[in-house]
Amino acid sequence: MLSKGEAAALLSLINAHHGNAQWDDVQLDAFYSELRSDITAAEAREAVRRFYADNSTGRWCGSGDINGIVRKLRNGAKPSEAQIGRECERLGLVEDQAWLYRRQRMMGRSSDESRQVALAARDPLRLPPAKPKRRREGGGFNPGLGVALDEVLATRRPAES
Repeated sequence: MLSKGEAAALLSLINAHHGNAQWDDVQLDAFYSELRSDITAAEAREAVRRFYADNSTGRWCGSGDINGIVRKLRNGAKPSEAQIGRECERLGLVEDQAWLYRRQRMMGRSSDESRQVALAARDPLRLPPAKPKRRREGGGFNPGLGVALDEVLATRRPAES
């Protein structure tokens, strides 16, 4: 989700911490290709901010540092199992709805999004029975119409001697 222009701005921000060092297109291409494909500009800027706020070594922030910090931020934003259980109780979700809600929350969706998905799900045990498929009339071999399995197999392969 991060555009190449946003990656260039991010690279400039990193280089600002090191005497406004210049970057070239090759460096930008490498940096951009190594960043997570689902990262947002806000997450990347926050990762750079956190890296330099805690950096006492003078080391440069790289794409791997940004990816790691974003992963930690996202994992830290996920609720605990106990919290999800309390949310399910508060929302009155049970069984399959609670399972689906828990799954959505662990995938990083908000409480409201997860609730909508869980409530919209249909109970497979209460679905109407499937309607039989209409069969085409005429032509073609249909092994389901009164033909024994051994007859079908005999037409498909030569008889063993």
